[in-house]
Amino acid sequence: MSFTHTVKTYKNIDDVIPELTKALKEINFGVLETLDFKKILSDKGLEFSDDYKLLEVCNPQLAKQVLEANPDLGLLLPCTIAVYQKDDENFISLARPTSFLSMASDENLKFSGEGIENNLIRIIESVK
Repeated sequence: MSFTHTVKTYKNIDDVIPELTKALKEINFGVLETLDFKKILSDKGLEFSDDYKLLEVCNPQLAKQVLEANPDLGLLLPCTIAVYQKDDENFISLARPTSFLSMASDENLKFSGEGIENNLIRIIESVK
C-alpha cells in the first residue's frame, strides 16, 4: 500500500482548500496552518512554477490520545494534506496516518489510525 492517498481534482487549488477546511470540520478536524511552498521557495530566491500547498490538519482529541499513548508519536503529528499542481493538473494527496502509526507497537493506535485515515479519505473524495 502506498503511504499516500492521491486523487485528481478538476477544481482550482484555491477553491479546494476552503472546501476541504469546511468538510474537515464535520469530523472535528481543523486546519492549523497552510504552507504555500511556491511562495516559501520564491521568498528564498528559488523559482517553483507549480502551486503546492500543504495543509496541517488536526483533531485535538485524537492528537491528545496519540500523545498520551506515546509522546514520541507527536513527531508524526499533525496529519498532512497536500493540494498541488503537476503537469497542469491538480491533485489532493493525504499522507496516510496508518503508514506512520504502523511504527507504533500499540494495536489500539493502529486501529485509531485506520479510523482517522478512512474519515480523511472520505472527506477528500467528497471534495475532489
